[in-house]
Amino acid sequence: MGTENSRKLYERAIKVTPAGVSYAIRYFEPYPIYIKRASGCRVYDVDGNEYIDYWVGHGALIMGHNPPVMIKALKGIIEVGTHFGLPHEYEVEYAEQVVKMVPSAEMVRFTNSGTEANMYAIRLARAYTKRVKIGKMEGGWHGGYDALHVAVNYPFEKPESAGLTEGATKDTIPLPFNDLETISKIMRENELACIIVEPILGAGGCIPPEDGFLQGLRE
Repeated sequence: MGTENSRKLYERAIKVTPAGVSYAIRYFEPYPIYIKRASGCRVYDVDGNEYIDYWVGHGALIMGHNPPVMIKALKGIIEVGTHFGLPHEYEVEYAEQVVKMVPSAEMVRFTNSGTEANMYAIRLARAYTKRVKIGKMEGGWHGGYDALHVAVNYPFEKPESAGLTEGATKDTIPLPFNDLETISKIMRENELACIIVEPILGAGGCIPPEDGFLQGLRE
């Protein structure tokens, strides 16, 4: 399987983009594969190689790539407008549908990224509880928000990146995934505003929760 065209694109990309990618997780040694097109459950790179796509747009493409019903809807809405920058009816309809389908989502605020959503969620938790410290799982990845850029990669004590200040991370408490006993002890010793956790520990190795872990964490 040849990847010469991906290599050439990478050599162009590193001249204008750090590491040749816009998101560090997409970089692979010796260079990333560059995708040309996608359809259904498959993606095709610039060299014509075909792959079964288990990444599915970070998990967002549950209907696969380019489903006809989605293409039809997108074409229709583009003709109405591309970006209003103001409230609109579709925003209200979408929020109503989310609230209807997700029992725990009593209200909805749309954001531009997971990083932004997590930032607002933590700010809200701190405002509501009047507490400052937050708990996050070791190996958990929650975007580029400095307060959550802690204990992502092993060894967990090592700073994740240059540029992170002690002030930004000092109130974040790493928690061991699937270990309710240790987490309970940490919670007794620290007043946490919230705990942020992935239902499945993605970046940490796609580790599923043990039976009762998430329920116990909530309780």
